[in-house]
Amino acid sequence: MYDNLDVVVADPAGNITIMVLTPVDRKDYADVAQKLLQNKTLNGEQVAFILPDSSYPAMEMCGLEFCGNASRAFALYKAAEAKPQKNEITVSVSGCDKPLTARIDYETGNVEMDMPVPDYVREYTAKELSLNKGGTLVRLDGIAHLILTDIAPMIDTFEILRDFIYENYDPDLPAFGVMFCDTVNQMMTPVVYVKDVDTTYFEGSCASGTVAAAYALALTQGNGEHRLELQQPGGTLSTTTIKKENRIEKISLSGIITLSDVIHIS
Repeated sequence: MYDNLDVVVADPAGNITIMVLTPVDRKDYADVAQKLLQNKTLNGEQVAFILPDSSYPAMEMCGLEFCGNASRAFALYKAAEAKPQKNEITVSVSGCDKPLTARIDYETGNVEMDMPVPDYVREYTAKELSLNKGGTLVRLDGIAHLILTDIAPMIDTFEILRDFIYENYDPDLPAFGVMFCDTVNQMMTPVVYVKDVDTTYFEGSCASGTVAAAYALALTQGNGEHRLELQQPGGTLSTTTIKKENRIEKISLSGIITLSDVIHIS
């Protein structure tokens, strides 16, 4: 099954994304993703499946979760293959209930995309999390992230928190991440679990996690435009947040993306 696949490998700030160009039935996403993630020459962290165009170019993640980096990479791929190339494109992606628009600078490789604004936030105490400090859970369509500050990024800590969130918040979350934020070094280490494929990665970067961190920070700030740049293991992602009348109206995310040529996997 699916012995021949055409893929493009995207590098959005180290969050290596394998985009499958060959049509794949949704029921086979997990099997195909496992095959591709085990291919060490691709070095992928996640897999996205490109769908036939409908109203908008469309893409689904393996677990039908939302992924901001894969969404930006997909937008770049579709914009670059257009004739003539497009500097702005709107796409439809899994885990998001409305199309997203990206703006592309081909000279720098920067792709800026309007992100879905989180729809839920909750503070957890240190006691609830069994840590020495609390954290902020921020949910977007299709994924939720727990924002922690100045706690070492360790897999044991992540697994305890993952199990806590799935048992006490939502057992059906498509994906969950912990954003370990080092405020001294201005560094964020993302760890993300995708339920359907049962994978956990210390990611090179996480776009939706960056948006969640920007949202949590903006809640503590006044009205206006707020910019945040977060260094992550694989590169840097930046956000611009617009807050009016104590309500966060818009968050955009940007960063450099590179794409491989089409690779045939047999």
